[in-house]
Amino acid sequence: MFIYHEGEILFKEKYGSSPMERFYVKPPEQINLVVLEEGKPNGLQNWFSQIFLPHGYPDSVSKDYIAYQMWDTAQAFSSTITGTLATQEVLRGVGVGSTQASPLAATITWVLKDGCGHIGRILFAYTHGTNLDAYSKKWRLYADVLNDAAMCLEVALPVFKPHTTLILCISTTMKAIVGVAGGATRVALTQHHALRGNMADVNAKDSAQETAVNLVASFTALLLITICGSSITLFFLMIVLHIVFNYCAVRAVCLRTLNEPRFIQVIDTYLKHEVISNPCEINQNEPIIFYQMGKNFLDLKQCGFHIELGCSIKRLMWFKPKHAYWNSIKNVYADKEYMLYGDIARREMYVLLGEESTVDSTLCAYFHAVLLSIIICAINDEPLAVYANQENPRPFAQVCHTIQAAHWSREATDKVGNSGFLYEPSYDLLEFVDKIVQKEWPQIRLGLRQTGWDLSKHLLLVDEWRMSTHFLKAKDVRVSVAEDESSPTYRTTSLRSLNQDALSQQKSSKSLIKDKINVTRETFTIEPAMVSSELTLIAPSVNLSKAQLHSEDNLKASSSQQMSSKIKLESPTKQQSASKSKLEVHENSKQTLESSSKPKIVKKISIESPLTCPKKEPSLKINPSEKTKHD
Repeated sequence: MFIYHEGEILFKEKYGSSPMERFYVKPPEQINLVVLEEGKPNGLQNWFSQIFLPHGYPDSVSKDYIAYQMWDTAQAFSSTITGTLATQEVLRGVGVGSTQASPLAATITWVLKDGCGHIGRILFAYTHGTNLDAYSKKWRLYADVLNDAAMCLEVALPVFKPHTTLILCISTTMKAIVGVAGGATRVALTQHHALRGNMADVNAKDSAQETAVNLVASFTALLLITICGSSITLFFLMIVLHIVFNYCAVRAVCLRTLNEPRFIQVIDTYLKHEVISNPCEINQNEPIIFYQMGKNFLDLKQCGFHIELGCSIKRLMWFKPKHAYWNSIKNVYADKEYMLYGDIARREMYVLLGEESTVDSTLCAYFHAVLLSIIICAINDEPLAVYANQENPRPFAQVCHTIQAAHWSREATDKVGNSGFLYEPSYDLLEFVDKIVQKEWPQIRLGLRQTGWDLSKHLLLVDEWRMSTHFLKAKDVRVSVAEDESSPTYRTTSLRSLNQDALSQQKSSKSLIKDKINVTRETFTIEPAMVSSELTLIAPSVNLSKAQLHSEDNLKASSSQQMSSKIKLESPTKQQSASKSKLEVHENSKQTLESSSKPKIVKKISIESPLTCPKKEPSLKINPSEKTKHD
């Protein structure tokens, strides 16, 4: 309770962060309350704030809002002036003011340039749409630079008079790309500025600011054209100011969400100095202009490897197809929602994410990939800045030096590419790095939250492949081996092709089969091909009824060009197993087209997941006790 002079203050109100306050006072010897106001704002200032600033400013927006808007307003002013000067040359190029130009030619030129702009907008959204969120500041700057380049082409139209249509098509395409990149990145920055979920209000006030600036800049441009005419010096001066103002605007933004360049700088600072940098420090040093171009990959410079998140295991089967290797990798990351694979020949670190991966596990996987990449470079004596300081090495640098001298940490590799690396990490080293991550990541996560980073989401570029490490039980295996090949190769066969083959055999036998194909469980089938060496799982497979199998035997017996022998083997199952494993070996001879042709041997295997198997047993089942009867 406040005492105001001789009265009693019951309530006090304050309007946001403004100095305006209201006191509700009960004066002595009165029964009614009296309202006293202090710090009442200026009428013009209040009116200006309500029109051009979001409601609740400055509490409803981020701290970097006003700095960004000041530079953004300046760049919009410069851009409008340059656009007005360029429009004058575009109208002159399509024939405005010329007696020789026809309306039809001008219309065709205008339609062609608009069509090229539409195509460019679609293609850019398809190729770069996923990068706009992660690198919003970079693409915001690139969009404005591209807009300036398009206006330079339009100003040069009088010089290239015979190629007016071509130049207009190119410049319109560039401006269309600017529209997509600029609009998308503006939304990302608006989402950052809106702290109270007031994106619509922030966006509306930003549009009001830009409209007012464009209005003032348009009249200024008309005045300059009247005084100076088509001045090339003025045009290029405005372009330089436009680029400088844009650079200052994106530098003023302090994003608190981790993307790849910001996160890898956080990790690098932590490994070198054992501190977690706050968002403002990282944003000031974030590369914007020349990032991820050629050999300037930031992850390649910091940890020696290029990191890819969410890739498919199929890409890696060409390098390490052996089951023993992948089984050991699976054991290392058994308690993780991801797995790592380092291709030392190409210097690429692949992160395989699990189907239940979260934001936290994805960030942990990236941190793990950076550490493993640095240690692989250490065992191959590749100099990196993180452990190059020999005078006062930090704990992680000491770990790298210790691992360099340890022979158990490496294994010789038979695949030496352009990287020149001769060693790959051993199984013991993978487990050692995993223990480091288990100890360090909780501390890093806590430090990131305390310094102001937003860990509820991330802006890392992640592909959509997710792996499942659930147990899969082998039931039937199908492997085709050519006689002139030393090792089996594999290909994928769809369920539709299997059904079509079965139906074609039934029709050729001229017998009516009333039983339908019973799909009793979802299985996964692997079949071989002559070229690829992949293993692909397909669901489901088909079980034929007894009548169909009997008809198939009659068909094979009646054919003079085919012969078959069928062997059925079954091994006893364990007591705790819910399903039985069967091995069927079919030896089918190929139809003889030439006298010198030889039959092929076909072995079949399928794999099924016990998680998706229904309790119903297949329609054709042979128990060990009934084996003699069926044979």
